[in-house]
Amino acid sequence: MRSKRPNSLIFLFSFVLLISSSQTGSSSSQEPKSSLQSELGKIIVTPGSGPSLAVADFQPRSSGVAPSISTFNEVLWNDLAFASVAGMVGKSLYPTTRVADPASLRFEEWSQEPTKADYVAFGNIQSQNDELLVDAYLYDVKTRQRLLGSRYRGRMDQARLFAHQFADEIVKILTGVDGIATSKIAFRSGREIFLADYDGYNQRQFTRDGSMAMLPNLSPDGKRLAYVSFKGGSPHIEIRSTLDGALISSINLQATTSSPVFSPDGSQIAFSSSRNSNAFEIYVSDLAGSRIRRLTNNLGIIDTSPRWNPRTGREIAFISDRSGTPQIYVTDIDGVNTRRLLSNGGQADSPSWSPDGRFIAYTWKPSREANFNIYVMDVATGQIVQITNNERDNESPSWSPDGRHIAFQSSRTGRSEIWIMHIDGTGAKRITNNGGHTPSWSK
Repeated sequence: MRSKRPNSLIFLFSFVLLISSSQTGSSSSQEPKSSLQSELGKIIVTPGSGPSLAVADFQPRSSGVAPSISTFNEVLWNDLAFASVAGMVGKSLYPTTRVADPASLRFEEWSQEPTKADYVAFGNIQSQNDELLVDAYLYDVKTRQRLLGSRYRGRMDQARLFAHQFADEIVKILTGVDGIATSKIAFRSGREIFLADYDGYNQRQFTRDGSMAMLPNLSPDGKRLAYVSFKGGSPHIEIRSTLDGALISSINLQATTSSPVFSPDGSQIAFSSSRNSNAFEIYVSDLAGSRIRRLTNNLGIIDTSPRWNPRTGREIAFISDRSGTPQIYVTDIDGVNTRRLLSNGGQADSPSWSPDGRFIAYTWKPSREANFNIYVMDVATGQIVQITNNERDNESPSWSPDGRHIAFQSSRTGRSEIWIMHIDGTGAKRITNNGGHTPSWSK
């Protein structure tokens, strides 16, 4: 059987092969540690395992808002269910009395069986002067304290956006961490880069190069996107504004350049290039491609797929075949203290740090297995756990901004599409239908 190589390495070996190939994973004789699996699972709240949240259907306050209410209620529920910061109380258990504003809220009905909600969200929607007006509330049922009272006003077609915004406010109140409902995912489909809401809606084509564009990476604030462009024939890095697509800079080193990734503060970019030798090394530069520093220096070796530690900004994980097969290494940003992170053989690719720098998700194909899957490693302890397990390939993990979810590409339905899941591997949802590769998730 023909062995597969990581996308990042295939790119460096052959432009044509990269377009059609998968990315790799890595192998292990080490069994996944149940303690790590349990710890990841505790981050995801399921009914009965944490606080309970009831989300009552928002009620109309004027005519002509039925489509907006339907969209708002569906999106809000889906956002909060996927966020998994509280156990969702099924709507069949709700009181029969409709609640549209604080005056109609009867706390005893929501606190008693069968509802037994710790928190309740509700509100109303109306059309006012050709604008959509949403009043949204969140209450602590036990203390009867109002936690949120928000008003959203805008175009009649913005019900989805307002639901995302309210969901993020609820997550922030319950966890202290920003929600992900208004976050974006960049990915390649065909020969171009696309942007979409985290749930796959509002997809739009970002590049129109008429050639190959690939390996997108969103800046931490989501305002810029770096990618590899073949426009003009030579593969180079372009950085553009996600707001209007305006070109910010183009980094063309007259050599094969790949795998751009922003630093945590967005002021620098790391990438792989063959600019100084027949090998591919890791470099860091400013966003204009100036002040270039070389971090690795190994003749005939391929070093690629750099990823910054977002917590410290002082370490970069990358893939290297210096041991014979692609493995994960970490180096300090001055190129010293380089060490191998995995020692279990197989092929690894696409290391991705969690926002808190504690975990690295990566693609891995054990030596005796046919498919690639996604694993998570606790960097401090070295414990690993496999979080996908399908007959097809699962690759290219990218963490959500809140560190609770992962986007990835999977061919489980027959061709590569973008999926999202919880960090313990549960709750997987496909968010594209026309092909998707190498997602990058950011604010």
